Amino acid sequence: MSLAQVLSLYSTLNILLVLTYLFLSIYSWIAGKMNRPLSAQYELRLHYSALATIVLITLAQPFLPKKSFFEPAAKVWSAQSIKSFPSQYSALDQGGYLSIPFKDSSTFNANKISTSLFLIAIFIFLAGAFFIGKDLDQLFRIKQKSYLFRKNGRVSLFINDEITVPFSYWTINSSNIILPNSLLSQPKNFKIAIAHELQHHRQKDTQWVYIIWLLRVICILNPFVFLWSKKLSEIQEFACDEALVDQNKVESQQYARCLIEVAQTAFNQKYVPACATGLMFLVERNLIKKRIEKMTTKNKKMKSSITSFLGMLMLALMMTTAFASQGLVQDRRVSLAEANVLASHARIGSDFPVVVNDLVLTQLNRYIGTPEGRDFMKKSIQRMSNYKTLVETKINEYSVPSELIAIPIIESGYQNLAESNLHGVGAGLWMFIKSTAKHFELTVDHEKDDRLNEKLETDAAMRYLQSNHLLFKDWLLATLGYNMGENNVLKAIEKTGSHDAWALIRQGYEGDKDYLPKLVAAIIIMRNPEVLN
Repeated sequence: MSLAQVLSLYSTLNILLVLTYLFLSIYSWIAGKMNRPLSAQYELRLHYSALATIVLITLAQPFLPKKSFFEPAAKVWSAQSIKSFPSQYSALDQGGYLSIPFKDSSTFNANKISTSLFLIAIFIFLAGAFFIGKDLDQLFRIKQKSYLFRKNGRVSLFINDEITVPFSYWTINSSNIILPNSLLSQPKNFKIAIAHELQHHRQKDTQWVYIIWLLRVICILNPFVFLWSKKLSEIQEFACDEALVDQNKVESQQYARCLIEVAQTAFNQKYVPACATGLMFLVERNLIKKRIEKMTTKNKKMKSSITSFLGMLMLALMMTTAFASQGLVQDRRVSLAEANVLASHARIGSDFPVVVNDLVLTQLNRYIGTPEGRDFMKKSIQRMSNYKTLVETKINEYSVPSELIAIPIIESGYQNLAESNLHGVGAGLWMFIKSTAKHFELTVDHEKDDRLNEKLETDAAMRYLQSNHLLFKDWLLATLGYNMGENNVLKAIEKTGSHDAWALIRQGYEGDKDYLPKLVAAIIIMRNPEVLN
């Protein structure tokens, strides 16, 4: 997985956590204002469903259709600039350069960032594993000092002499409840405590606590995760109270007294396990008053149609967020697999051999994977529209492949340049040198330069390419000859014994460096202009 994908997934996860928490908080607040507060059990299920949906949507985000809604917050490039491209780019390098739009438009080596993020992730994982391991070890120590009071299937009830407040926790093989020995002398409170802890297991609170703990570790810098964790532990207690009272498993007044009595002894509880749930949290959260009020007050429930609508609205918000946030960090580079897909589209109805190899992939990343390269391609293709009708007319007249319209992109950027330009000794759209221009009956002297006559030069370019094709019977060799001269191509073929243009290039026989790979890359981009968006 690339750096851009990792950062995008992480951003999506954090944004979803923030927005969903705010949505649920507003939802609960509106219900309270309407004097129709949500059922605690319904609210708990809603929170658990939201968390599960967040995880699923985050994992599914890489498979969503790619669509940019706004300028990305960060971009990964194949090189910092087109000038530094030769020294910085490697087809085997999976890193790249991360550009973040700070005031100084900072760009960072993605390999170093990936390594740093990996080390940070390892540290967080090890730290989290240490604390959860320490927590579980302490739980097992408490369990070892406890004696089994009763067991029913996977549920085990233990009595301990050292703890003062009941709690429960879950492991893969068992659901455990640990009660203080002092409750044995209080039969009613003993039964209430068991009922309460069993309800935590039924609600899966003891399992969800691990997922919440994991989110807190992963999103350690996100304060909303900790707010949600706190809110969720409160709702868990409300849901337990509601279930026990509504199902007449306990009498509300006796239950309220039990809460108060347990709270009075809870101050002596020294150990608070992070992966446990139970009555012990009522002191930390100062919830006794709220819990007693909730269990003794009957409120009208919000209409199911409203809750369904708000639930669908929340899901739509989450999906939209995941869809939009995938563009927060964009990888501007092109992989070999992506290049092959682009090339297959460019080959549709084509007479020109559009291939992808390491040389073409490099040039694709030079044009698409650098800020200047993208800008050059965008402007060149935009300027091409001014000459498209003229060039296509000549292409049809001489029956050459339509892809040859891309040659002026790499020659001049579709600018009708005079000879005194930065592109070399050529001139015009097609960058004819004087000798070649004169060979194809173009006037070039101190008074007149037919190379700047777009129509005449385009006609000459078509004749030159067509004559090369008649000579070599191969369009790659024909375009190579256009750049380095047909006689030089013939000499290269004679020396190497190969008629493969790519083999000639790899053995050093070419004019302008990477001319043919640049042309094929330009054709691929021209046929897939959306890659520049």
